[in-house]
Amino acid sequence: MAKFTVELDWETVDHIVVGQLRDTRESLKADLGSSKAVFVWGDDEADDAEIQRHIDAIEILLKWYSTPEQLKDMGLEP
Repeated sequence: MAKFTVELDWETVDHIVVGQLRDTRESLKADLGSSKAVFVWGDDEADDAEIQRHIDAIEILLKWYSTPEQLKDMGLEP
């Protein structure tokens, strides 16, 4: 297997991180209230509470890595 080294500037890394966090947040928001049992099986209320805790944590990270414009696009305040 070949190995490659890639150099990325901080702006690019932040963009990648924000993109992944944003996708994860949107996925969890879609799971909220859907009875899909993401974290807690057999207890929809507990599962929704755990999903919300994860969304809240992701939003803290987004506020750290995102630009004010990106936050505004996501409906989050800086």
